[in-house]
Amino acid sequence: MGKHEPLSLSALAASFFDASTDCVKVVGLSGDLLAMNANGVCLMEIEDFESLRGQPWVGFWPPAAQHLIENALTEARAGRGSRFTADCPTAAGTPKSWEVVVWPVLDDLGQPAQVISISRDVTAQQRAEQQRQLFTRELAHRMKNTFAVVDGVIALSSRSAGEARTFVDALRQRLLGLGRAIAYMAPPEFTSLEAPAERSVQGLLQVLLGPYGGLEGAERQIFLTGDDMPVGPDSTTILALIFNELATNALKYGALTSPEGRVDLHLEAAAETLRMSWSEALPAGTLIADTTGKRGFGAALLERAVVKQLGGTFERALRPGGIQVIMSAPLKAIAV
Repeated sequence: MGKHEPLSLSALAASFFDASTDCVKVVGLSGDLLAMNANGVCLMEIEDFESLRGQPWVGFWPPAAQHLIENALTEARAGRGSRFTADCPTAAGTPKSWEVVVWPVLDDLGQPAQVISISRDVTAQQRAEQQRQLFTRELAHRMKNTFAVVDGVIALSSRSAGEARTFVDALRQRLLGLGRAIAYMAPPEFTSLEAPAERSVQGLLQVLLGPYGGLEGAERQIFLTGDDMPVGPDSTTILALIFNELATNALKYGALTSPEGRVDLHLEAAAETLRMSWSEALPAGTLIADTTGKRGFGAALLERAVVKQLGGTFERALRPGGIQVIMSAPLKAIAV
């Protein structure tokens, strides 16, 4: 079997040019269209490319996208590549979305000589993303309404709840906390929250604890300090249950019952573990009921959430100035 000579770089380039399933174009530095591969002609539904050769590439795009083409050509003339996504109909008028990569072709002296543009048809992906966003918006709206309806039903029931009123109030507070947590994790365009740069534990706690006495200003009672880290959607609802429960208890029985009371919440990330310390302090002489020997629903909920769901540890103790809760959880559990 005879040996074959390796293909030259120009032959390889021509082979890739014809074989690509994307729309590959060669554009001059002036911006004129010089060549297009056969698959590109098919994707763009062009009947005769020769009638288009030498025409300005930017002219094939709708006015809303032409600045992207000009910017890409400017970058290519400076020897830099670029990428963008934009809508552009085919020659036959079929609406399509394209992901476009533009890159300079250098001459022997390393200077840009021509421009290569590769356009990938991403219409199906764009439509799927639009459907996903519509579904997410509808889901967020329905969840918001569901929380409102459930809260209304609980409020009406509480009028005749009698001894169960305490349970009803606690349930409403837990629902409100979950609602705030879900709103924090929802896409910003579906909520009234300002879009955070990154959804984090401290950002979530700011949303959850804000209604319980403030985190800023002269009347500040909750002091949040320490490390921050990304928070995932699964751990968000768990953290919401934990800190909503702690804040509610502090408002009813602990440090937040007094304007002089104080809560210090410190986060420390080390050795792949997040340590969360919740310390309440009341003015000297304030009496606190010793509930450490009682295991109510709230205490059981806290311990189960930390130990069973986050895979962490939970310690609770009553000090002279108030209650202290120390919890830990793996960072990987917080991030999911």
